[in-house]
This record gives sequence, C-alpha cells and structure tokens, in this order.
Amino acid sequence: MKRVLVYFLTACLISWLCWMPYFVPGFPVAWQTSSFLHYLGLTGPLLSALIGTWQQDAQPGLRKLFRSMLLPRGAFFYAVIVPLLPFLLLFLAASFATLGYFSSLDWRGLWRTRELGPVHPLAFIALNVGVVGLGEETGWRGYALPRLQQHFSAFSSSLILTVGWAIWHWPLFFYVNSGYHSMEIAGIVGWLMSLLTGSILFTWLFNSSRGSILSCALFHGFMDIAFMADLGKPEIANYVGMSVTIWGLSILFLYKFRHLSPWPRLRVV
Repeated sequence: MKRVLVYFLTACLISWLCWMPYFVPGFPVAWQTSSFLHYLGLTGPLLSALIGTWQQDAQPGLRKLFRSMLLPRGAFFYAVIVPLLPFLLLFLAASFATLGYFSSLDWRGLWRTRELGPVHPLAFIALNVGVVGLGEETGWRGYALPRLQQHFSAFSSSLILTVGWAIWHWPLFFYVNSGYHSMEIAGIVGWLMSLLTGSILFTWLFNSSRGSILSCALFHGFMDIAFMADLGKPEIANYVGMSVTIWGLSILFLYKFRHLSPWPRLRVV
C-alpha cells in the first residue's frame, strides 16, 4: 500500500505542476488556456509508474512494464475486439439519436475537441492512445491496480482507484477549455459515476487480458474519442455514457467482486 500511495502522490505532483497555470493566478493567459500543458499533465501517471517500477525492480521491472505497454497480450477478444467497442457504442448511440438518419450528423466532429479543433484522424488517434491512454493507464492499471489487488478484491481496488483518479483530475475543473469547467453538481455526480463504471471496466479488461496495458490504453483512448465526439447532437454523448454504465454494471453481475474477470485477479509477486 505504501508504494501505491507514493505512486499516487508522485502522479499528482507531476500532473498538478503541469496544470498549475489553470488554478494558480499570475500566469500568462496563453498558459492558462494551453492545451499542451493539459496533455503534458496527462503523462503524470506514466512517469510516476516508471519511477516506482525503477525504484522497486530496476531494469527487469521496466522491461516487463514496457512489454505490457507495447505488445498485445491475452486472447484476441480482449486485445483487439474490446478496445474497438467504444466505436460500436458510438454508432449505436448515433443510430438511436437520429433513428438511422446518419446524414444529419457531422462526422468530422469525431476528430475534434473543444481545445484542439479539427486535426487529422490518425494524429487524433495517436494523441488519445499515446498520451491519454498510455499516459494514464500505465499508472492507474499497469502499476497501481495489481498492487492494490494484492490486498483487496478487484472491486474494492476499483473503488480505491476511482477515488484517486477523481482527485487527480481536480485541477482540470479550473481549465476553461475543458468540459469539466462547465460542470454543475449533477454533471459532477454523473462524471463520478462514469469514473466508477469505467474503473470497473478497466479492471475487468486488465485482469481478463492478463495485464495488458496496451489493451487498456487503446480502450481508454477510443472511449475518450467516442465521448468527446461532437456530431451535432449533444444527446449522443449521454447515450454513450448510459451504455458504458450498463456495461460496467453488467460486469458486476457476470463476475464475482473478488476478480471481476473470468480469471483470478492479477497481483504483484
């Protein structure tokens, strides 16, 4: 548990230093609205995991971590199919919102965010998977989750990670270009619920893929793309969120809280 606490504090320190212009007065306006600082701060969990792994296991630990980050692991379903499911959820949500009239949607919004505007689809995917996905999942799932599962069930570990994950996001509520900035109480409650169900899904995927950080990173990056897609109908994001919530709750019913997976939960030896 001590290593997890040190990891969390280090991740927060790195990320919050990057995001300091958002919540500390006196910085230039360009810094207060910088998307570069936003994405730079998302690497805090990754850097903290690398530091913790080096201190604990040196080069052998880092090699094992990098293999999990860069090479597919587990069954084809968990390595390839699951990471692509967010796009299926988006397609179904768009179909429900438009009753199948996809021509009414602006699909260019799939590669657009409030802070970046239109970017090339490949660059947008690389940014979401490489920075958002690997930047977060290497730490939260790759480092913290298996260490928590040494002492707690998979479900309890997911709850603990949800709390830490939410606290880590705190400075982004002061970032004017983020969706967090305009959230009201109801939105924050919904966001916390999505973090919880998302944490359950990531635990299920991590344990089921036998510790594949790459699968979790792909799933995280594609899920963010699906959630942020601005197709011209705001209700689509709500439908995607509802689908993810139902999916996460179904995992609780399908598998026992102890493992949240068909296989035993992964623990650090």
